[in-house]
Amino acid sequence: MADRTPMSPARRKQLIVGLIVGLLVGVGISLWTGFWLWLPAGLVVGLAAGAIMRPPGE
Repeated sequence: MADRTPMSPARRKQLIVGLIVGLLVGVGISLWTGFWLWLPAGLVVGLAAGAIMRPPGE
């Protein structure tokens, strides 16, 4: 089995920032279009972007 190492603080901060940006974008597009499902879509995209990108320190 793979060795499970704890998440670094930089990685955790990057995921949180991704979620916040996704939330803001999702709320903005939802208010602009009037279609509320953009909110969860924005959260998913923000989480995915935060998970894919490497923290600046790595």
